[in-house]
Amino acid sequence: MKHFIYALFILALLACNGQKEAKRLGLTMGIMNGPGWSTSGGPWNTPENSMMEVVWAEIQLDGGTQFADGLTTPQPVLGLERDMTRDPFVNQRYYMPRDYMDGYYADLAILAFPTPRGESEGNPFRIHNWWRKAGFQKMSAYARDTKVAPEYEVVDMDRIIDLTDLLDQHGNLQWDVPEGQWTILRVGYQPTGRSNHPAPEGGKGLEVNKMSADAVDIHWQESVMQMVEAGEEIGDRAISLVIIDSYEAGHQNWTKGFEDIFINRVGYDLKQYLPAIAGRVIGSIDETEQFLWDYRKLISDLINENYYGRFQELAHKNGLTFGAEGYGNFGNTDDFATMEFIDFPANEFWAFRSAQHGGTEKLASSTAHIYNRKLVGSEAFTGPPDGIFETHPRSIKAQGDWYMTKGINQFWLHTYTHCPYDQLPGLGLGTYGSRFNRKNTWWAHSKGWFEYLARCQYMLQQGMPHNDILFYPGEDAPAGPQARESLRPAIPFGYDYNYCNVDILEKLKVKDNKLVLPNGLEYSLLVVNDLESVRPHVLRTLKRLIEKGAIVVASPPSRLPGLANLEKTTDELALLTTQIWGGSDGEGVSKRELGKGMIYAGEAVLEALQDINLLPDFEFELIGDQDAFGPAFMAGQGVEVIHRRTDKTNVYFVSNQHEQPKSINAIFRVSDKQPELWDPETGAIVYASDYQKLPDGRMQVTLHFEEAGSVFVVFCSSLQKESSNERNVFVEAEAKSFDTPWEVSFDGNGAPDNMIFDQLIDISKHNNDLVRYFSGTIIYENTIHVDDVAAEALAILDLGQVEVTAEVFVNDQSAGLLWKRPYRMDISEHLKEGENLVRVEVANLWVNRIIGDQKLPDDSEWTTNTGSTARGMGLSRIPDWVKEGRDSPTGRKAFVSWKWEHLGEKEPVPSGLIGPVQISLGAYQVVE
Repeated sequence: MKHFIYALFILALLACNGQKEAKRLGLTMGIMNGPGWSTSGGPWNTPENSMMEVVWAEIQLDGGTQFADGLTTPQPVLGLERDMTRDPFVNQRYYMPRDYMDGYYADLAILAFPTPRGESEGNPFRIHNWWRKAGFQKMSAYARDTKVAPEYEVVDMDRIIDLTDLLDQHGNLQWDVPEGQWTILRVGYQPTGRSNHPAPEGGKGLEVNKMSADAVDIHWQESVMQMVEAGEEIGDRAISLVIIDSYEAGHQNWTKGFEDIFINRVGYDLKQYLPAIAGRVIGSIDETEQFLWDYRKLISDLINENYYGRFQELAHKNGLTFGAEGYGNFGNTDDFATMEFIDFPANEFWAFRSAQHGGTEKLASSTAHIYNRKLVGSEAFTGPPDGIFETHPRSIKAQGDWYMTKGINQFWLHTYTHCPYDQLPGLGLGTYGSRFNRKNTWWAHSKGWFEYLARCQYMLQQGMPHNDILFYPGEDAPAGPQARESLRPAIPFGYDYNYCNVDILEKLKVKDNKLVLPNGLEYSLLVVNDLESVRPHVLRTLKRLIEKGAIVVASPPSRLPGLANLEKTTDELALLTTQIWGGSDGEGVSKRELGKGMIYAGEAVLEALQDINLLPDFEFELIGDQDAFGPAFMAGQGVEVIHRRTDKTNVYFVSNQHEQPKSINAIFRVSDKQPELWDPETGAIVYASDYQKLPDGRMQVTLHFEEAGSVFVVFCSSLQKESSNERNVFVEAEAKSFDTPWEVSFDGNGAPDNMIFDQLIDISKHNNDLVRYFSGTIIYENTIHVDDVAAEALAILDLGQVEVTAEVFVNDQSAGLLWKRPYRMDISEHLKEGENLVRVEVANLWVNRIIGDQKLPDDSEWTTNTGSTARGMGLSRIPDWVKEGRDSPTGRKAFVSWKWEHLGEKEPVPSGLIGPVQISLGAYQVVE
């Protein structure tokens, strides 16, 4: 009944509000595929249709006797209990109650084998990371265990005895145990118990079985289609997109019938290898590693085909687009194989965190590029709890630019949460979120930032991407993208790249030594990840491409990853290695012609690029002090770029990643085209004034950036004039400062009385707590006398330090909004001779008021039982004073839904108009 109530609520909200409003505004809607952000769960998913894991129970006994007893039914071994040990209070929220899964255990086999010596002595021998390699937790990167197992620690395949048929219907076993020490292993599978999270009342249930298309069909029908059909009842459908968020559903390493699928697709019976899933070494470490590789690979294939692939199929069948963050920091997939099934690829990134998601932005943009998708989305600027209410447009501009240079061209701002109450800042997404909503202090000043994002994203959705290198990461599973700095072989700066997968690798054509995708994109070089092991079908593809003219950088493999058709594939691997690299021992030459193409071994990417005379697509040289800039917040060179092009136009988006002004000489691989500078902040378009054509045919353009500045450099027409090697520089003739006190007033809950400031200060240092902790808008007014306002003169108002956004009024006319440094604007058209009234309305941050409220008594009831998987306390209920629209009974000024303990010790952040403020009178002059 509860999940029926949840469904009615969601459908009513969608049908009555969301769809109608989207239709009215001419918008379309995307919907999550189920309750919570992760991942695909709900109360309609029964245990038999949920995620499964291998479980086991074992008995060690002495031989030479008869065993006649019951065998213990296996319990969870690495899922729930592991998480409960780590953090039981929080992690129980990831799971359904254990008794919910009672009765859903199924046997796979009862096996007996001589007990390895270490186990009998209480010191079991295991391969490195065996639980990850058996699919109980995702590996960040696969690394083969190179140690040698002593013979007495190895389970001999020939000595494994199958006792399955001896187990009776009551779970009892009778067996004459041979001499020696023996282990009986009862292996089966059961639901992991993992639930969707965080889910509203009545919306929590089991995560769907990702390896079963039939189970996914049920989830789709009971969740997605209920919302789609409800929307259709009110007329034209506004829902166009269904989304799977980041994969946070934990491990799954079995599904019903997996053993039969394994035989059919991999080619051998895995029953005798089941002890390896329980941590044992079978035959040798190498043999065990190879079996587990085959095992993980099939798990990944089934998840990609029956979960992501089936979602895409169902979406298309119902006229929808399928979007996903196609990676799983907690899953079992080869994330590169997932690329094939996603129409609208996306990633996520968090405000104030520099490298949390590694290369996921490149995975998302590569998916779009190689599969001809126009849009690349991202859950953008997710607010971390330790920076709550500290996000504002200036603070995240450079970070957003960095992600745009990696190919993201549509931000999904995290978050705008529905809050029906009047008290500010109101409800949010628990402890998370950057609060992009009308109740944030700086929201009224955000238009300029949104216009900036709109211009950037519009430009970055035009044409096609330009990348020189295609990077093949291999087909290990699980596998995910790495940051550029971690790739091996390394990709030199100045050359952009895309990931590809096996599907694309096999579809590549070669034309004039270029690798050509089915969508027409071309690449000059194929780089293969440094892989110790490769399957022969990959080498056959590489050989075909090279012979037809491809330039490839790849080192020879030394082994096979799996056991399938081992003898035949071992011989084929040796033959192909010899044919491609000239030697089967991995000691072939570093550079070799093969057919019409070339193969380079080792770290030879730069050598290959030089041999084909491919200069960097982008280079730059700092002008001035080379030591003035330290490391940028985001990884890279401090200047980041992305290149897109149409038939006649080349577009480069260039970003200064430092919070300091910077000038560079930028070099673009474009010749005989006029460089134009398109300003995404203002929309202004001008010819570059300082440029030159280099002897190598490229174009050098001098660029001057403000702090965290950016520009589109566009080459779309033939050169029309010579470079002037000059620029317009504002030359000050007179500077006027405000020499009278400022009248200061406050607009917001808990505003102090009007004040006079003899000088501008950071109000977070004020000795009046109402001022010190104030959050809202601070209004500063002053007058300034100007003797002469010449028609041709300029008047530049410089506010100095502003925390954090401002709107400027001159003589009661708005002169504009300022949201980033430098807080400077031209006020010439508003200035007059004589007295001028200047009003500056500054919005600061909510965090200061919330810090101040920590010193006052609580006005709400809190609970740790929030349903969130984050630690901490949230509202146990909405207080009556909020529902009734009254002020807080304890004098608090901010109503929030989470208790951030760190704010009790935090000092308020800089706030207000800090200055110095002056008006500069002068004019632009042309200088060399």
